[in-house]
Amino acid sequence: MVAWVGYVEVFSNTSHARGWSILIALVGLWVPAAVNLAGIRSLSVVQVITTVLKFVPLLFMATVGLLFIKSANFGEFNAGGGSALGAVSAAAAIALFAYIGIETASVAAGRVVNPRRNVGRATVFGTLACAVVYLLGTVAVFGTVSHDTLVASTAPFADAANAIFGGEWAGDTVAVAAIVSGFGALVGWTLIVGEMPQAAARHGLFPAPFARDSRRGVPAYGIVAGTFLASVLTVVSYTSFAKVFTTVVLLSVLTAVIPYLFSAAAQVYWLLTEGRRVHSGHLLRDLVVAVTAWVFGFWALAGSGYQAAYYGLFCLLLGVPVYIWLKAGRREYGPTTTDRLTEGVRP
Repeated sequence: MVAWVGYVEVFSNTSHARGWSILIALVGLWVPAAVNLAGIRSLSVVQVITTVLKFVPLLFMATVGLLFIKSANFGEFNAGGGSALGAVSAAAAIALFAYIGIETASVAAGRVVNPRRNVGRATVFGTLACAVVYLLGTVAVFGTVSHDTLVASTAPFADAANAIFGGEWAGDTVAVAAIVSGFGALVGWTLIVGEMPQAAARHGLFPAPFARDSRRGVPAYGIVAGTFLASVLTVVSYTSFAKVFTTVVLLSVLTAVIPYLFSAAAQVYWLLTEGRRVHSGHLLRDLVVAVTAWVFGFWALAGSGYQAAYYGLFCLLLGVPVYIWLKAGRREYGPTTTDRLTEGVRP
């Protein structure tokens, strides 16, 4: 949403007045929520259109943009002056933000046609396509916009298009495409924001109202609650574009990496137990991938920095009171029925 505001402000609120930025952000939160509440069919149409439009400017910069690169535009490799490892770690944590969401195809698998085939394809091929386009497109932006200009930019792809064609119209065109793309991303993320608490509620780990679907087949309670909380956070924390964007990105990476770590650990555990029945070559391959992902997760946590770790831990611990409240409401003290059955004790 913060990135989306940056591209909207290419056309309005160019002075980045805080009050207007907050208002634009709130519109960017609630309109996607309305699309989601209208039902899965309207959401899917919006997603297909915006995904296609998203790749148009990205593919342009990743191909044509490479022809206009000037080496003088690249800044220092380590402009911070610290250690090279520290610089790469910090940059990796921010770059990881672009790939957050690779797991969301599985989160919404229950609403996907032929999920056994399509979820895997969407996860693998989608990630590979994004990696190629993002890497080449980012190099093109670095090479077509001067370093000093890029540091202060809120719409880097629009600035790169202007640098290539020498006018404002190209940047405006890219900005429009980025606005449409960002809107599509917000629509998709809003659904995921509703799906996650719904899944937890259906397992008894979140309040029961979140488990229900609306008449249009969407987790309306979670969508509205999530959008409301995001709106409150926006009003309270929105300062300058650069500051809030970096803070939110690092916090998002931190909170996303933690379930990634648990997933990698679960894969390692499964491979060392049930996975022994798998072909030895596949076992070794999968074990290397899982351990590498596990180590990478810890590295990304370190790169997020102390402030993000502090706020992230605070956000995660907010779930503890909810867990206690739900357990107390159901009068579940000590082992549950499932735990007793697992232990071989009659309930």
